[in-house]
Amino acid sequence: MWRPIATHATMLAMVLFINLVFFGGLYMLSIIKGKRHRAILESQVQEAQVDFLTQVLNRRGFERRISDKKQLQGYILIVDIDDFKRINDRYGHHSGDLILQNVATRLKDALREQDMIARFGGEEFVIYAALQNKQSAEELSRRLVAGISAEAYQIPCVEEPLRVTISVGVASVLDSLNVSDVTSRKGILSSAFKIADSNLYKAKSLGKNQSVMS
Repeated sequence: MWRPIATHATMLAMVLFINLVFFGGLYMLSIIKGKRHRAILESQVQEAQVDFLTQVLNRRGFERRISDKKQLQGYILIVDIDDFKRINDRYGHHSGDLILQNVATRLKDALREQDMIARFGGEEFVIYAALQNKQSAEELSRRLVAGISAEAYQIPCVEEPLRVTISVGVASVLDSLNVSDVTSRKGILSSAFKIADSNLYKAKSLGKNQSVMS
């Protein structure tokens, strides 16, 4: 009498166990797929914020990163490669691309890990450095100028190494406002960019291969 009942109970337990293993497996599989999907999305977001050629931030990535900062108490530096059009026209766009890559590498090597650098388009780079005073910003800008021109660039299919220089415009960012005050932050950043751009123009007009900070 008890044997059929025990057999039936055993079979029921086995079915329940199999179902538990099956649905547990499905649940684990969904978690794994979800993690992979999130990782792919995060990777795509990161790629969308990086300049493909130079592997520094693009304009979108720079604006995203700087908007995430709670306080901005540093300096904006706008860097422009001098006479870059002449390089493209004389040696070709492939050589120009190699120059951009090499300049980006030298700029990154001269910065600290917490500093931000982005290619804003063409031959122009923008840097945000959280420095404490004007002297530090001037020292950094002079170091960037010297570092780019220190050694000529050896480009394939170009007989002589190319000498490249940059001009730099520097401006202070004085933002101790609350991070939620988006309008004011944008206004302050816009003002800093305008001043840095004006200083860049002065550096160009003074003969290039130098930095200007007002």
